Amino acid sequence: MNNIYFFIGTKAQAIKCLPLLRKFVTEENYNVYIIDSGQHVEIVDLILKEFSRKDLIRINLNKNTSNIATFSQSFSWVYKFVVNFLIFNNSTKYNIKNGVCIIHGDTLSTLMGLLWSKKNKLKTLHLESGLTSKKLLSPFPEEIIRRTVSKFSDILIAFDENSYNYLTKNYKNKYIKRISENTIVETIKTKNENIILNTALVTLHRTENLVSKRNLEKFICFLNNLSKTHSIDWYLHEPTFHYLKKHKINIPKNIKTHDLVNHDLFIEYLSKADVVITDGGSIQEECYFLGKKTVIWRETTERVYALNSNMFISKFNIDESINFIFNNKNLSTPHLMSLKPSQEIFDYLKNLVFKN
Repeated sequence: MNNIYFFIGTKAQAIKCLPLLRKFVTEENYNVYIIDSGQHVEIVDLILKEFSRKDLIRINLNKNTSNIATFSQSFSWVYKFVVNFLIFNNSTKYNIKNGVCIIHGDTLSTLMGLLWSKKNKLKTLHLESGLTSKKLLSPFPEEIIRRTVSKFSDILIAFDENSYNYLTKNYKNKYIKRISENTIVETIKTKNENIILNTALVTLHRTENLVSKRNLEKFICFLNNLSKTHSIDWYLHEPTFHYLKKHKINIPKNIKTHDLVNHDLFIEYLSKADVVITDGGSIQEECYFLGKKTVIWRETTERVYALNSNMFISKFNIDESINFIFNNKNLSTPHLMSLKPSQEIFDYLKNLVFKN
């Protein structure tokens, strides 16, 4: 039997690994493991609930039962991981055998996955590799994590041409594969949803936007201005809630806030919204496929492949963002494709590593 390990910590990682997970659990000759870092343990549990114990083996590296949301929780979480799984290597009790460890993206869990994989002498495959801002400290710490993980992984999977070209230029001794599309395209189930006019769906969770009180206040000001004409539904990540509380920033009553919902329901809400405001890379990709009018609340984006005329990078400019929402008429139509990137990755990995 071949061993395949998915090191997952965040909501986005679970969602984007889901198509590949489904592929491996339906194939014979594979032992499939989920190594859960515990970063977004509650959300990840919901996403992975479709799998039974017969489908895969679940290993939780952290005993926490709630999501990591504050700086103090993050520090304790990372410290326990380093002590338990890098210094004393408690993974030995799980009988980790030779195989491939799949890690995804640019989060702390991605970096943990790389370290865990190397400690257990596994081949490391990095999904969504090659994204770069070309600025070491922007965004921080994502850019540093991307470069570190790409440098020390064995197999790099790129989802767009820019990433592929960057990888082939800078990491010549790696196995590098360009896949037709991001695996997230396989997770978007759409109906013919009617757009509810003058509604805005909002998310905000990037570290660069949360740690700055000035940036958060500016964002609230933007939403408050927009709320004069739009109904605002803000889906709050726990770290966002905690930083608002830490900075003593109150959300105006005309902005409705909600807890996070499961992915299928979120896609339904996304499809119905008139405009989307986000700083999330995965949500940017979803909006691109769905053809949504989108304000990306960032200075720039590494996902240039997931941009069209109906999307606007705000550069934190309130007036220009408002102007875009009201005056942009270049509406894109949804263009979900029948591509199966998970099958492409499976075939590549099977031929490269699991030939026998």
